[in-house]
Amino acid sequence: MTVLASLVLTTFTSYLVMPSWFDSGSYSHYSTHSNLEECQLSKQGMDAICVGDSPSHLYINDEAEGVPQFNKEHMLEFVGCDYWAGCVKQ
Repeated sequence: MTVLASLVLTTFTSYLVMPSWFDSGSYSHYSTHSNLEECQLSKQGMDAICVGDSPSHLYINDEAEGVPQFNKEHMLEFVGCDYWAGCVKQ
């Protein structure tokens, strides 16, 4: 019982001294993708996490410096591929 009480007291004291250790950051919804692979590709170079499998939601860290602004020009466009014709934009 003493060990359990000291563990709880140590955790609570460390939270009072350094609360940033217990903060996972503030994440906000950035975009939605049809599957997890598209989400993983679009988060390259960002402090971000993908949640869910289908659909997958991309959340970015608000506290990170240089958070990219959403821009239609930089969106990836996924096209259908054929064995003989290759990948063509339709």
